[in-house]
Amino acid sequence: MESEKKNQLDNLLLSYNLINIISFPTRVQNTSAIAIDNIFIGVSEFESYTVTPILNGLSDHDAQLLLISTDYSQIPIQISKTIRKINKYLTLFIN
Repeated sequence: MESEKKNQLDNLLLSYNLINIISFPTRVQNTSAIAIDNIFIGVSEFESYTVTPILNGLSDHDAQLLLISTDYSQIPIQISKTIRKINKYLTLFIN
């Protein structure tokens, strides 16, 4: 059940192009299970990602593991080349 406050927060974050990607409870107790730990990413930042809970037993909060898949083949490779122009006005001195 989503509350009105959560909807307001989601709308506010969306106005900054952010979304919450945690959709599972991160704090589980005897009488409640709530998602109070969040990860926010840009709406169009990543093509593919996976979020999974990690039950570590060290805290009353579970950890989250975010795996981001990127395609580095689409990143343009910049090649720089230095060219020295030699013409009749440029004299090369060699001793």
